[in-house]
Amino acid sequence: MIHAPEVRPRRRGFTGVALGCAAALVLAACGSDEDGGSAAADDGTTQLTVGYFPLVHTATAVHADETGLFEQEGLDVELAQTAGGAQAIPSLIAGEYDITYGNYTSALLAAQQGLPIRVIAGNDVGADDHAIMVAPDAPYQSPADLAGARIAVNNLQNIGTVAVNAVLEDAGVDLSTIEFVELPLPDMAAALDAGDVDAIWQVEPFQASALAGGARVLFPLFSGPAEDMPVAGWLTTEQYAQENPEAVEAFRRAMAASTEQLQGDRERLVELVPTYSQVPAEVVEQVALPEWNAEVDSAQLQKVSDLMFEYGIISDEFDVETMIVD
Repeated sequence: MIHAPEVRPRRRGFTGVALGCAAALVLAACGSDEDGGSAAADDGTTQLTVGYFPLVHTATAVHADETGLFEQEGLDVELAQTAGGAQAIPSLIAGEYDITYGNYTSALLAAQQGLPIRVIAGNDVGADDHAIMVAPDAPYQSPADLAGARIAVNNLQNIGTVAVNAVLEDAGVDLSTIEFVELPLPDMAAALDAGDVDAIWQVEPFQASALAGGARVLFPLFSGPAEDMPVAGWLTTEQYAQENPEAVEAFRRAMAASTEQLQGDRERLVELVPTYSQVPAEVVEQVALPEWNAEVDSAQLQKVSDLMFEYGIISDEFDVETMIVD
């Protein structure tokens, strides 16, 4: 395990959602710099601003920064916290970031609508750190029992909705009977306790908190037809990828090394995650660890796109190869 001699200072907090050019959804000309390229420092390194949402899952980027993996690849990276989810994409398009962490459903939705979003590296894959949970005394014992249920998700057009639909459909549930309720992840456990919903989607660290509060796991979200479904990765714009291929490759190599070092290393995560997020060490000691993969699995990502079309999240079939940078 590699430990950093010091915490690097070039991180900044959430800077807001830059809507900029994104509103019109016709932004092929928008880039990350006015001249379309990465800035080069006096020492020959390439300067990058990388957006990340402060989760356990994005420890990959912080670890790469603190241990010098970016520096070894000739990158001078500034990490900037984003608002997460779909909100990072308008900021990317507007040029606030050169690269950003983003969930694949939001990225696919944006790309299918014409935004020049490109996927350059993978990050987290669906694993035991996501679950559908119910009250301890709830009658539900299997996915099939959720027919007619109210299920909380944090976004009606996100991976949670896609995966829940896939698992329930596979179990024979009539999806027209399901009511999805949009709630922030931190508010879901209270809504379950109050009886406002019948089941909740919880991702770590909220899953650990819900378990501590008495909720139980009905089934892992990424199970059955949703097993190994890719959740989120690293995105850039078409222009940036075309004009900065060496920076993209350097970023990929650094992230591949970081994911390999962090995989299953709870000790390092307990040390690292509290330095950039509001998740305390004692919670990191209890969470189900993410599964990371820096490679982009195009077949699995196509499966996500096909399910999004089947469930009406995107309006047309979409070939994911058109948005993956080789």
